[in-house]
Amino acid sequence: MSGSPAESLAWLAGRWDQPQRLAVPLDDRGLNLADGVFETLLWRSDGPVLWPQHWQRLQRGCALLGLAPEPDVARIQALAAEGFRCLGSSSGQAALRITVSRGSGERGLALPQPQQPRLWLQLHAVTPCFAPVDVITSRLVRRHGDCASSRCKTLNYTDAVIARREAGMAAADDALLLSSTGQYSCATAANLWVQREMNWLTPGLDQGCLPGIMRGQLLQHPTSHEAPVSRQTLLDGGGLLLNSISCRPIRSLDGHAPRRQLSPQEAGRLFAQLCSSDY
Repeated sequence: MSGSPAESLAWLAGRWDQPQRLAVPLDDRGLNLADGVFETLLWRSDGPVLWPQHWQRLQRGCALLGLAPEPDVARIQALAAEGFRCLGSSSGQAALRITVSRGSGERGLALPQPQQPRLWLQLHAVTPCFAPVDVITSRLVRRHGDCASSRCKTLNYTDAVIARREAGMAAADDALLLSSTGQYSCATAANLWVQREMNWLTPGLDQGCLPGIMRGQLLQHPTSHEAPVSRQTLLDGGGLLLNSISCRPIRSLDGHAPRRQLSPQEAGRLFAQLCSSDY
């Protein structure tokens, strides 16, 4: 690995290097079957943001898929800290992605015995984004709250890719996904929040949205609640898209502006509060 700072670094099989110089074997089940889970979190010069919450969700995902043995938390933290130092991010911040696949396996769905999960890490220099977004309602993708995979971050993001492409073709930044009940669920890679008077509302997990870490943080506030979110609810109150790397106010939905829009400064302040473990 070069000693000069890079915009991204990855670790696989005992080696840090540029991501394009590392390769996952072609028989990896994560590659062939999306058989694995991942976590993305913000890493700053003072360490990882909300690490315990992200680690717990990664563990839940591993348990749901039956990935064993579970990753070694101390080893991963030490590796990530080493990678962050090597990255030398000019912003002092990076997005850390932890990926765990079931590892190599024969053709077909039968689980390999014994399992040998494969781990890799990726670090990308980032600056959290608070810019407003124009969104559309996806006509191609729906979320289903009774689907087990909606509860963790699996490697299967095909629906999100389809919906994001749909948004791009409509000259929008992102797409909101409806649930099987016809209410809004989430965006392609963020939870949806809507303002109603002094309250914050977010779709419940029964609408198929991912139990986001920042979502969980905001739900701790007494003015935040789970509730159905319709098109009219969003347009009447305004909203934002929230994940571990960004907090972006909704500027328009299907070409219509909400009555109220948070400023990037307001979104940034909210994000900073949610990143605190004491929130």
